[in-house]
Amino acid sequence: MKTQVFIVGGGVAGLTVALKLVKRGIDVIMVEKSPHLGHAYKGELIQPKTIQLFERAGIYESFSTAWTTFSTIETSELNAHLQPMLRSSMDYKQLPAPFQYAAMLPHSDIKRLLLKEVKRYDTFTLLQPATFEKMEENRAFIKQGKQKRTVAFEFIIGAEGVNSRVREQAGIERQRHVYEHDFLTVSFPAPDVVKHGHLIATKDRFLGLFPLPNGYVRTVYLIRKGEYKAWRKEPLQFFYDHYVSLFPALDGHVQTVKEWRAIQLMVPIRQHANHYVKDNIALIGDAAHSVHPMAGEGMNLAIQGADCLGELLIDLYEKRKGNEFLTHYESVHRKRVKAIMNLSHLGGLAYGKEGKAWQRSRTFALKQLLNNETLLAKYLFNISGLGFWPFSVKDSVTLVKRSKTTRVVNQMEQYQYGLDDDYPWRQQMR
Repeated sequence: MKTQVFIVGGGVAGLTVALKLVKRGIDVIMVEKSPHLGHAYKGELIQPKTIQLFERAGIYESFSTAWTTFSTIETSELNAHLQPMLRSSMDYKQLPAPFQYAAMLPHSDIKRLLLKEVKRYDTFTLLQPATFEKMEENRAFIKQGKQKRTVAFEFIIGAEGVNSRVREQAGIERQRHVYEHDFLTVSFPAPDVVKHGHLIATKDRFLGLFPLPNGYVRTVYLIRKGEYKAWRKEPLQFFYDHYVSLFPALDGHVQTVKEWRAIQLMVPIRQHANHYVKDNIALIGDAAHSVHPMAGEGMNLAIQGADCLGELLIDLYEKRKGNEFLTHYESVHRKRVKAIMNLSHLGGLAYGKEGKAWQRSRTFALKQLLNNETLLAKYLFNISGLGFWPFSVKDSVTLVKRSKTTRVVNQMEQYQYGLDDDYPWRQQMR
């Protein structure tokens, strides 16, 4: 077998880049080891930049009829008596139009919709279930059932997750950080009050709630490293009580979770490959970068990286450029990943630490953030992915003074990514 682009991994990142390529007539073979769409919890929060990219790709309509949208995230800090010390909100409506909202859609549905789109094209071949074993020069060796196959390729993309065999085969190293906490996550029918995002925290606990389609809610609950086994030994009432104590409206809803195995353990890690590109090899998604899930950025960075790489490969083929231009993908995407990775890491630290003193510090910082129009706008704008508005020393000064600024949206627009920012190599290829 032979192909122009060989993709290892049929997740959201791999399917996104495959769709871009096959729509332009580029031949793609994808290998995916799982026989199904997957049941493990992965990213479901779709940020504004990703929504913009779906619109560019012509698939916005199919997604917009499936997902549920929201614009507000409410934040609550509770004291030892579970009474509010702070209640506030952040609103995507502060962002430049038209992408002033986020969306939620089960990860398996995101994959299903992408797969449905990419299968429409004859230049796409999916080998599933099949396992990538190794590569030599421009050949990939795979195993499908009892059959062994060799695929000759021009480019190979590693999109198979944090334990990427493509990355290992390419000899690309990674930096890895494991946090001192984990998350429990489960979905169930939502109470009527859950129409937007909620972040609820005490001195040692954290609960996140986000609305899913069909009246469901996605929940994530922070536990300490090593607590999971002890939790599993408790009756489910123990789990229910933790949820209801932080968000009483969940009473009568969380109890629809009938067994522990319906509740998944999510282990957050921060991982970054030293390079995304080597010769005709490229890494996308978790194979290249994995971030703390606090800001819901992992899947969004995967899609955004896949969009960048896909557009670059299209241009390489259409302009007949060589492998050396592949580095443009890394130069564009890596700096964006670093910025979001740092924001997510700070969020993980802010909510991952426990104790009254730490909560007081976090509450103070949240109050200052929420009372500073510019600082809050920068935070929302940056996690949206629509651009990056740098923080500065002046921000720290205005944070303490609690001052507000005007014309924030106009300032945002100065830092918003346009087509020339997303695909800057095109200026060199003209």
